[in-house]
Amino acid sequence: MEGKVRGDKRYYGQAIGIALLDQLHSQPLIPGNVGNASTYDFPVRLKVIKGLHDNPYAPVRDEKGRYTPDVQRTVDTVKELAADGVRAVVMSCGFFSVVQEVLAEEVDIPVFSSPLLLVPLISRLIGKQRNVGILTASKKRLTKEFLEPVGIDETTAYVVEGLEASTEFYACFMGGTRTILDVDLLRKQVVEIATGFVKANPGIGALLLECSDLPPFAADIQEATGKPVFDFITFVNTIHQAVVQRRYSGFI
Repeated sequence: MEGKVRGDKRYYGQAIGIALLDQLHSQPLIPGNVGNASTYDFPVRLKVIKGLHDNPYAPVRDEKGRYTPDVQRTVDTVKELAADGVRAVVMSCGFFSVVQEVLAEEVDIPVFSSPLLLVPLISRLIGKQRNVGILTASKKRLTKEFLEPVGIDETTAYVVEGLEASTEFYACFMGGTRTILDVDLLRKQVVEIATGFVKANPGIGALLLECSDLPPFAADIQEATGKPVFDFITFVNTIHQAVVQRRYSGFI
């Protein structure tokens, strides 16, 4: 550090802010989860969206054009993180994609609402003749209201599979109230779902994990399927490097 610096932030050294759902039950967020600070090789600032126990859903505005209460809570928290001094904000569940456009307009720093943002990019990486395989917490809930705000439409080649077959996942998450998680069992069930998904859809060229609870098992999924696996952490690391670029040294 050289020269003069300005003191204009509440906190320093936390470039990434993460907005968390306000859990009604203390579900375990294990290492690899977006909401576990030890997942990252850099400091992050965690902030709970108080009163928001589930993701905001469409419509994002009421009949008078005002944000719905859940969306307003989300906007307020993202603004608070920006005021705290973070350089980018990450949401803690892929279904926040529904408010991607809203949040990006409300603050002057990047907002990453969901790994679903990566689907159009991944599609271009693997070619239109192959599908992006989206593994989501709930296939039933992943409707166009969550896809369109992040650029996924009929021109995007993708297929979807949910975690509905995982009894362990639904016992602790997506409305489940159990606070003790059998990690090994969840890993086994997730890998079984992923391998079955790829087997049933041989045109899958890469996998995208929508859910913030899935990155802990990304390496297992990749080992079992042999496919490139993209998730929340893939891009959080990219965002961090974008907002905290490093200088290079070495030799030629």
